[in-house]
Amino acid sequence: MRQLRPLYIAPIGKGGVDIGINNITRSVRRAGHEPTLRRLPYLHNFLPFLAPLGLGRQWWRGFDIVQGRSRVAWALKRHDVPLVTTVHHLTTDPLLQPYSSWQQRLFYRLVEYVYDGLSVRRADGVVCVSKYTQQQVALTYNNRDTVVVYDGIDTDVFVPSDDLRRTDHGLPPSDGRIRLLFVGNRTRRKGFDLLPAIMDRLPDDYVLYFTSSFQSVQATEAHPRMIPIGTPDRDGLVAAYQSCDILLFPARVEGFGIVAAEAGACGRPVVTTNASALPEVVDDGRSGFLCRIDDVDDYADKVRRLGQDAELRREMGLHGRDKVTTNFGYAQLASGLISVYEQLLSRI
Repeated sequence: MRQLRPLYIAPIGKGGVDIGINNITRSVRRAGHEPTLRRLPYLHNFLPFLAPLGLGRQWWRGFDIVQGRSRVAWALKRHDVPLVTTVHHLTTDPLLQPYSSWQQRLFYRLVEYVYDGLSVRRADGVVCVSKYTQQQVALTYNNRDTVVVYDGIDTDVFVPSDDLRRTDHGLPPSDGRIRLLFVGNRTRRKGFDLLPAIMDRLPDDYVLYFTSSFQSVQATEAHPRMIPIGTPDRDGLVAAYQSCDILLFPARVEGFGIVAAEAGACGRPVVTTNASALPEVVDDGRSGFLCRIDDVDDYADKVRRLGQDAELRREMGLHGRDKVTTNFGYAQLASGLISVYEQLLSRI
């Protein structure tokens, strides 16, 4: 097998895309190749045409492939090295518009729509992180020459606790009989604003732990039974999953749903939304429950059902672990990307 040297270029972000590029780099390295990841200042998310200046002269020399997310990849095109772009999600997705401010919608249409479109058109290979994202690219840019390579997580790190039992070391102490966990930015897109209403409908012995946001925004005030846990590192996040009973993730739009995959890898059932890519990650009734978008009664009902049935939580946790290790681990992530690289290099 030829050892490949892909170059990954990613401006520092404030969300799951940062996690995704690190997973790509680790998975390709674990597969025996020599990836390089170069990070750029946050500003380059909005001014990607400055990226070549920040990278220095002849920055692409010595690499087989250059890869960047769709917001910036178009600015990295060079004639003598194949360019791959990864589409994580499209901000012009109609599902997202009702949960965005008019300023956001204007920026999405005038800026991000243009950047994503340039990358989709200029790249030699277009990778989508889910079938849903692939469909959105086809609808938005009329491009069907794309490949689905699901996001992947390290299933050797995100693991269940012994016998799937809930541990006590990963979350602050509380009187809650059932511990719920929300992981993600505290935005409307992630459904953070629905959490207080869901908690109102749950018994007093249910508590919800939630992470701090990478973004300086909070969609609503927290409920009295919601407990912040800051921004845990990867090991701390694994411990949090192992210390909860259920992941509650009422997101409206996800290009993939990496949080749901992480929880599943840790053997935890997931209550999330029957929308966007989330049904590709969570099997309804088997690894968790898919709820109607914005329906707080539905979310609360499914959480109560799991909270009342420890054996159901265990069965769903086992299925979730099996699904994630089979479909969303580092092996599938690396093999999918390497297949794209080899096809492009064979044309040179």
